[in-house]
Amino acid sequence: MPHFDRFDICEAHCLFEWDWNKSGWLQERPSNQRRMEATSIQLARMHFKPGPGLCYETLEENGREIYDKLKWKYFPKDADNEMEPKGS
Repeated sequence: MPHFDRFDICEAHCLFEWDWNKSGWLQERPSNQRRMEATSIQLARMHFKPGPGLCYETLEENGREIYDKLKWKYFPKDADNEMEPKGS
């Protein structure tokens, strides 16, 4: 079970959008639809700047759990299959 860590949450959401975006933003995420903007814009408002080497392997264990929960939340029918993000 992931615990609250603002940095892990930001990294996981940033990476998730990078991996699964369509036309530059994660359209499945309701707040993105409501605001008509990408997660990265919301993260920039929080002054979050991802490291240049950010990838699934560089996430802390907590960040990987958050990322995996996002995958289950937005792509439940595909989460059991080791589907690859578009960038792979």
